Amino acid sequence: MDGLLTMPQLAERGWTPAMVRDLLGEPDELRPNPVYRSAAPMRLWALARAAAAEEDPAFAQRQASSRRRSAASAAVAARKRAELLARTAEVPVIARERLIGKACASYNAFRAGRDDDYTPATPTSGPQFLGRITVNYLRHELTGYEARLAALFGSVGRAAAESVIRERVYEAIACAYPELAAEGSRQLRERTRP
Repeated sequence: MDGLLTMPQLAERGWTPAMVRDLLGEPDELRPNPVYRSAAPMRLWALARAAAAEEDPAFAQRQASSRRRSAASAAVAARKRAELLARTAEVPVIARERLIGKACASYNAFRAGRDDDYTPATPTSGPQFLGRITVNYLRHELTGYEARLAALFGSVGRAAAESVIRERVYEAIACAYPELAAEGSRQLRERTRP
């Protein structure tokens, strides 16, 4: 589009939507969206008008202000992510028999009323099953894992932070309970499988 710029092209030149609104105003031309006929028309601004506005000191001031806000937002997001990760994965150490009893009780309470055809968990259940429900109990009940993941909803860098939180929780479980390391690794692989 000779002599016309789209909003993405203006953004590449350092324009924000607010700067376009305040410094350029209404688009010079509207054209049908070339990809989706039912979408809103493309807004186009004259290159010459944008270039002239970029020469104005007001543009440089707005651009510098925008960069400062963006850098400040990124710093706050990084700090919040670091704080969240620092609080992650504190696993209390409980005597093995007591831990298995709590894991069985938690499993049975979860399944009761939901599934009439289940075998209640007991300390004499199979070792793989006990490992699975014990890691689940530690992860859900004693680490604050679910609350930390829920707190990330809508956060910048949420996916990366979720991945790190999961890894740290499973690592902490393995450190506190080495006999559960293999089960924790299995669950982590299962949850991070593409």
